[in-house]
Amino acid sequence: MSRRIADDYNDARERFLSAANHAGASLTSYAHPLHGPSGEPLATDVARLGPAGCKKVLILESSLHGVEGYAGSAVQVEALKQICLDPDGELALLLVHAINPWGFAHERRFNEDNIDLNRHFIDWDNPGTLENEGYDEIADVLIPDGPDAEALARSDAGLEAFRAHRGDEALKQAIKLGQYAHPEGLYYGGLRPSWSARTVARIVQDHLTGARIAGLIDVHTGLGPFGFGECLSGAAPDSEEGRRASAWYGQVAHTKDPKTGYAGSKASILDGYRRAGPDLQWTPIGLEFGTRAPDVVRDAVRFDGWLHLNGGLANPQAGMVKAKMRDAYCPAEPDWAEAIVDRGIEVVTQGLAAIAAQPEPDGAEARSA
Repeated sequence: MSRRIADDYNDARERFLSAANHAGASLTSYAHPLHGPSGEPLATDVARLGPAGCKKVLILESSLHGVEGYAGSAVQVEALKQICLDPDGELALLLVHAINPWGFAHERRFNEDNIDLNRHFIDWDNPGTLENEGYDEIADVLIPDGPDAEALARSDAGLEAFRAHRGDEALKQAIKLGQYAHPEGLYYGGLRPSWSARTVARIVQDHLTGARIAGLIDVHTGLGPFGFGECLSGAAPDSEEGRRASAWYGQVAHTKDPKTGYAGSKASILDGYRRAGPDLQWTPIGLEFGTRAPDVVRDAVRFDGWLHLNGGLANPQAGMVKAKMRDAYCPAEPDWAEAIVDRGIEVVTQGLAAIAAQPEPDGAEARSA
């Protein structure tokens, strides 16, 4: 494993806090009510480079999907080493380390409530339909009944039966859209704001007062070619926000475009930040780094779903299951670590340059962006 990558959540947090202190960043910590598997404290730590109360803020966030935090944390640590901002300027970089610290510490994709936070940022005052009939049909077969090849084959047979009856796209939507009726299942979106969702709102309130323009780079792993970092926008390509994302970062995949392989998911954290700061002009993106083949990543999550239902880390098979999760979301090859850190810094540098050059909106434009 490259030394770019931390050994575990606790190591990642120590590296981040050390780099932030060395860079002279201001630090705020939001303590999580639970602890890690070894009793270690958990928190979302926020480091700021640049002045408080400035008009332009770029956020770099890690570990929305817990175990994916290794990559995001490594990029954040390198950003703290490389990037300097004028303490009296109008631009700040806000580094949000481990927005899902419980999932990071337990090497799960989901949080302490088994919630997939990228299916979770519903407008709870007007949630709309939360049904996913496709998931209802596969709920009993999606998670294998054991952590072995035979159990996986039985699970796959059930999914293939659904695919044969409903088609490939229906199966993809059933799994990936998010579901709100099976709290112990996969990709569960929750039914009320989680600790992480409340923390997002606190971060916006505490750190974006005075801001007019905000960007977000939310780092993920698990989809795409090995080591390649793709920028993803949750806005339609022809919207103001979608056009800004393309102008800022160049090649951008728009998840609202039906032609993209990412179409289907909803209620992502990109929506959560927009809703928490509705008077800001937002340009949020996900930065997705490829790891293993799609079936390898999907099956690691399915086995981890089995582990969640069967004792978690106390299960004798936990080490094997967690090794699959670590490999699926944070490959051990040093060249992967080098690629994601280099690309991460490239995208952060692009975002800072673009937001610095972005003209301030008038009030109406900010509210409609």
